[in-house]
Amino acid sequence: MSAIHSTRLGTATPLEMTGPAVYAALSDEERRHFDREFHDALNVASATYDVEPLSEVVRRWWIASGGDPAVARLDRDAVAGHTDHAQCVSQDEPCCGHTAFAFGNQATAVIVRFEEAFRNAAEEAAVTLDHLPLRYLAFGYRADVGAVRGA
Repeated sequence: MSAIHSTRLGTATPLEMTGPAVYAALSDEERRHFDREFHDALNVASATYDVEPLSEVVRRWWIASGGDPAVARLDRDAVAGHTDHAQCVSQDEPCCGHTAFAFGNQATAVIVRFEEAFRNAAEEAAVTLDHLPLRYLAFGYRADVGAVRGA
C-alpha cells in the first residue's frame, strides 16, 4: 500500500506504508513527533505483544505524508480480519490486532521462542523504524495459535 510523494527530481514515487518510508517523507519537526510516537507505541507492543497501536502510528503518519485514508482503513481492517472492533473477544481468545496475545496453555518453549523473537524484532524496529517484522511475527503467531485451537 502506498502513497505518492515527490522526489527532488520532481518525479512521483510510491510511498510505502512503512516506518522508514514515512520517516523519510517527513520534515525534521514531523520526524521528531513521529519518532516519539513510534517509540511510545513500540514500548506498548513490547509489553503487550499488541502491534496494532504501532501499525496505527505508521498509518496515521502515512496519511499525513499523502497516503489515502481509505487505503489505511483497508489495511487496518485486513489486519484485524473485521471492521467492528467493538465486538472483539476477550484477550484469552486471539481475535484481531487490537487484542494482546494470550498464550493460554501453549508449551513454555513456544512462549519463550515467541517472546525472544518478538523482543529481537522490537529491538530492530527501535533502530530501523520498520514495524512490519513485528506485525508479521505477531499475526503469524496468532494464526499458529488458531490452527492449534482448531480455528
